[in-house]
Amino acid sequence: MESGNNVSGRPGSLLPAPNTNPNAGLFQLVNSQGEAQEAVSICRIAAVKITSAAYNNDIVYLPAPNPTPTGCCANCEAAVRSYLPVGTAGVEIKAGGQTVGQGRVLKNLYGLVVLVDQNNSNPVFISTCKAEIISK
Repeated sequence: MESGNNVSGRPGSLLPAPNTNPNAGLFQLVNSQGEAQEAVSICRIAAVKITSAAYNNDIVYLPAPNPTPTGCCANCEAAVRSYLPVGTAGVEIKAGGQTVGQGRVLKNLYGLVVLVDQNNSNPVFISTCKAEIISK
């Protein structure tokens, strides 16, 4: 989370339901038995890490907004993407006083960079708007 807090669990649902709600603002996590756990604000998520897994090349990302936003936030987001081209190795990104991701840049998309370990494992999906300290 952008505060430095973290949660772990399995994907549950978007709230308010149904999962196709374009106005959902919370992401509900469930435990291994499928029981609801924490709900986290989508607006406060800095990164999502998938452990013990390889990056799935079948992931389809949303296109960049059209027209592209302007202003300070848009400039900061674009600067992060410019600083981290695909293939950049040895990257570490911090948000909320915590390291949220380390590795090589596999994807560099509007609003998101994906870092991976060797063999494209343990992907971390990081919001370019929440990245605070970037080392490479």
